[in-house]
Amino acid sequence: MRTLRWRLTLWYGGMAAAILILLASILYLSVRASLLDVREADIRDTANSASQILEETGSPDSAVGDIRQRDVRTVFAIGEVRRQDVQVVIRNTKGDVLAATSDEEEPPEGLPSDAVYPEVRREGRYLVTTFDSEERPGATGEVYAELPVWDPLLRRLFLIEAVAVAVALALMVGFGPKLAGRALRPLKSVSAVAGELRRGRLESRVNLPELKSRRDEVGEVASSFDAMAESLERLFEAERESKESLRRFVADASHELRTPLTSILGYLDVLDESGDTDPMIRQRALGAMREEGGRMASLVEDLLVLARLDARRETSVELVDLVTLAREAVGNYPGSRIELASPEDRAVPVLGDPEALRRVVSNLLSNAAKHTPPEKNILVSVDCEDREAILRVADEGAGIPKDALPHIFERFYRAESSRTGEGSGLGLAIARETVEALEGRIEVESTPGKGSTFTVRLPLSEMLPGKEMLSEKS
Repeated sequence: MRTLRWRLTLWYGGMAAAILILLASILYLSVRASLLDVREADIRDTANSASQILEETGSPDSAVGDIRQRDVRTVFAIGEVRRQDVQVVIRNTKGDVLAATSDEEEPPEGLPSDAVYPEVRREGRYLVTTFDSEERPGATGEVYAELPVWDPLLRRLFLIEAVAVAVALALMVGFGPKLAGRALRPLKSVSAVAGELRRGRLESRVNLPELKSRRDEVGEVASSFDAMAESLERLFEAERESKESLRRFVADASHELRTPLTSILGYLDVLDESGDTDPMIRQRALGAMREEGGRMASLVEDLLVLARLDARRETSVELVDLVTLAREAVGNYPGSRIELASPEDRAVPVLGDPEALRRVVSNLLSNAAKHTPPEKNILVSVDCEDREAILRVADEGAGIPKDALPHIFERFYRAESSRTGEGSGLGLAIARETVEALEGRIEVESTPGKGSTFTVRLPLSEMLPGKEMLSEKS
């Protein structure tokens, strides 16, 4: 009884039984009310006839006898379609019975006399009316009939309804579970796929067109289940990729840290062997160790920045002028041929962390200066287009190979042309993740042998205090 098909059978069977019983009760009460109306009409007709005969003849026996003879003729004529059980009793002022339609049944005692024809009242199990005679003073007629509680028609109707409800319930119990099981049969396919997923086969799908094409709850369950399975597969795949990225990240970070550490340990050995006897060796060793230590400090700082970006930690956010920021960054490279193109006396404001944005510009300039010969030019431009602040860094360097373009923003990635150069391969990754954290994007275009252009697009913010915002270009 705990299966879904049995629960559905009991729920809907119970509802159907309740509806059938309600309809049967309404029908029974309606027929009963109709019979009551007919019985009241019979009582009025009988009272009218008896009172007319009593007024015409003045004889109670004549009035009652005529009613009895008329009832016998009616019963004989219509084949006793309904029972003629309306009774008439005529009493005197003392309550003695002067005449009655039935000699076999004693008239009921104490019937009230306040129900005067044509009014008919219900008193106990009787419908009653009375009439008085003007021709024979003191004579009172009582006309009554029993309520049709167990009338043959009602009894027959009750039996028919009871049998119908019982048969309906039997059919529901007999065929309901089979019909419910047939309707729920497609869910077995969903259950089978759920078992496959539980065993780790994340590629399993219901994938039954006849189920997904259904426009009912079963079709919705099948479609939703496949969508859930696809989401689970994507989540697990993303988790695997995340673990693989973390593994590569740890391996690359360990490799990058191991190189300067090995150098420092080697120079320590040199100092241990010759540092006290040769000042020149000691000076070169200390300088090299200081340089390697700086590389390690820079790498650790980059790793901390990436960790903060991964954790989405909140940082200070304020209005920053990209023009001022780019001008400061260009001033840090006096030995390079860098040109700044920016609007004069106008700001290009964005909302973000000043230090993070300064690091983005510095990383792009550092990358351009590293791969551009001293005699070549680097152009830094700041502008705004379509409610976006635009920062471009274009160089005339060696460019980026086509196969390397999809990977240059990955952590620790360095193209073959820059393997021997300085840097950990984190600068562009930091730049991209910083820009994306500010709801912007970074793009790159490059032609091998001609140079590269990095473009940063950030949402343009309100004007800075004391400065006019650069108007949009058409």
